[in-house]
Amino acid sequence: MELYVFDRDLNRLGMIDKFESFIWNRKACDVGEFELHCYVDKNIVSLIEKDNIIVKSNDLTECAYIENKYFDEDNEGKETLKVTGSFVSNYIDRRIIWNTEVINDTIEKTIRKLIDNNCITTDEQRVIPFLVLGKLRGYLEEVNYQVSYKNLKEEIVKLIKDKDLNFRIITDLKNKVHEFDIYKGVNRTASQNTNPNCIFCKEFENVHEQSYTYASDNYRNLAKIGGEGEGDTRVFTIIGESAGLDRREIFIDAKDIKSKDNNDIELSGEAYIEFIKQRGFEKLSEYNEIRNFESKVNVTNSNLSYKKDFDLGDIVTCINKKWGVVIDVKIIEIEEVYEKDGFEINIKFGEKIPTVIDKIKTRME
Repeated sequence: MELYVFDRDLNRLGMIDKFESFIWNRKACDVGEFELHCYVDKNIVSLIEKDNIIVKSNDLTECAYIENKYFDEDNEGKETLKVTGSFVSNYIDRRIIWNTEVINDTIEKTIRKLIDNNCITTDEQRVIPFLVLGKLRGYLEEVNYQVSYKNLKEEIVKLIKDKDLNFRIITDLKNKVHEFDIYKGVNRTASQNTNPNCIFCKEFENVHEQSYTYASDNYRNLAKIGGEGEGDTRVFTIIGESAGLDRREIFIDAKDIKSKDNNDIELSGEAYIEFIKQRGFEKLSEYNEIRNFESKVNVTNSNLSYKKDFDLGDIVTCINKKWGVVIDVKIIEIEEVYEKDGFEINIKFGEKIPTVIDKIKTRME
């Protein structure tokens, strides 16, 4: 496999065909990243510039851009270069939601509107070059949504968290188009019979290594949400039902959500409650029980073929009989690793395990 390099205007600059290792980390509900390690070569160095685009020869529709480079020289004089960056879907991280958005629609249409208003049909200086909206797929999940001045990518990640939805940018290099796409993975679980099953387990010899994490220390299942007002006039609502030791409470501040829409028209009491409930559902989803499977997949002698029998965003079944674990989970990350010795993939299923920084950030928001 080779790596093609383009400038950010999608003009081809050259090719990298020799490297020590290359990691291509794909994510379904967030932005992927890459890491390249190679020896220092003047031709390669000339290609490694900020915002230049990296494309794999085996998939010309999935692109990433260069953010960081690190040169190193050991005591024997051997020079190496490390390059890292993000998938082009991270372009939307460069925008905030510029105005107040009040939306009562499907999640798919809501996300499309946020992208259009802040990246496409917006002030000329804010337009992201070559970005267009992909086809409307007609997904029906609904949302009552109000937001102002937040980071665009972070809001989209929140909207699709715990949903079947995923997002990506598909690039057409020939026609110079970055197409923002919202999609659903295929249900390949053992509990359905519409699609061929995809089951990862040692007994089927399609995984080399497995790890499983269950964590409930951060779990909350009931939220009191505070909206506009002060003291006795403040608006409150509750989401979730539980009692006794099973009840784990949290307070969510939604005071920034206003009771007037974009046209300065007062929302009804019921409509306003729906908007602050949506904030509650988004925040409460950050306090889920964590069920996370990680597997190093057998790609050379397996009953499952990558991108044919399973792919990023698909829902599959993971089994480990010794641990008593059988779960249906989404493939949230696929890490492709290319080295001199060959190719391997590592897969993460289910919830992302929050870091200490993630937990602190969640508590502070």
